[in-house]
Amino acid sequence: MTLQLQVERLMSGTSGAPELKLQLGCGTNLLAGWLNTDSAPLPGADYLDFTKPFPFFDEVFAAVFCEHTIEHIEKSDAARMIGEVFRVLRPGGQFRIVTPSLETFCRLMLEPTSAPSQKYLEFVRRFSNNPNAGSADAMNLIFYGHGHRHIYTAAELAQLVQQAGFSSARVMAAGTYGNAVFQGIDGHGRVVGEDINAIEAFALEAVK
Repeated sequence: MTLQLQVERLMSGTSGAPELKLQLGCGTNLLAGWLNTDSAPLPGADYLDFTKPFPFFDEVFAAVFCEHTIEHIEKSDAARMIGEVFRVLRPGGQFRIVTPSLETFCRLMLEPTSAPSQKYLEFVRRFSNNPNAGSADAMNLIFYGHGHRHIYTAAELAQLVQQAGFSSARVMAAGTYGNAVFQGIDGHGRVVGEDINAIEAFALEAVK
């Protein structure tokens, strides 16, 4: 069954418009009540190449969630993806992005002795199994590791979102939430640790 047919099935036979919610790049973070999609074949997830036009009608979804995904595609593709999110969201629909913070890694280089920098560096040494890893290794890992293509500043990402037509863009630490529809859905912190995720990444929530 195609994704569009799944959405049509979800929308049929209901007395009111269902609160359809879409996750882009779910990985193993499968959310109950969400249409979980990923560009890699994964059990329990539907395939979706989010660099291409979405196979959905306009104004279908009440919320869209994209965690540690946007940094895996080129910035030009990300701009198109955000435009597609805007198209498929209903008026008043909510959009949440979580992604690594370029500001964090600049501070890691410029303030290597700070407590957050030291804590994150300890994590990188464990993750890479390299007890001698330094700040430059952590910086290179976030740029060239994990299949990353572009690391954003908060202002840069907010500009992309607003250029797509969203009326607001609120930035917060990963693992914190603005709109209740997103409460508790971040999954990356359960993998790397909530404290590390809060240092490494930021969240942005926007409203159509």
